[in-house]
Amino acid sequence: MNMKSASAYENLKHHTVAHSSDAISIIILLYERIFDHLKIGKFSLENEQYAIEAFTKAHDLIQQGLLACLDHESGGEVAKNLKVIYEWSLSEIIIARNTRSPQKIQDVLDVLTPLYEAWMSLASREPTSAFPSISQGEQVRTVAV
Repeated sequence: MNMKSASAYENLKHHTVAHSSDAISIIILLYERIFDHLKIGKFSLENEQYAIEAFTKAHDLIQQGLLACLDHESGGEVAKNLKVIYEWSLSEIIIARNTRSPQKIQDVLDVLTPLYEAWMSLASREPTSAFPSISQGEQVRTVAV
């Protein structure tokens, strides 16, 4: 690995760290990054800026993260309903960008927040924490979002 690649890899570690491949913690992490990008985008719209990058990242995280991980076979009606909500969110983000509407972004945040809170509640009920502690010297898996 050349120095440039090594440096880029090292920088990725500082973006987001997922302590395990635990599905609940990954979903929670996705929601948190989506919220971060939507809030940045909303702030930008309120200040008459475009925020293309923030909305693109939020859109990609919903589409390639939340939508892509739905298990329609075992998820049944819940997966079907989440798909509708996530697709609605994607549509609202696009409309908000085109119309420069911070309120549309707030609407998306308002709809996704209770889902995030439900995932957080599930994480707290796990017999072992969804966010395991890392002992010194233990490796940490890095995921950039």
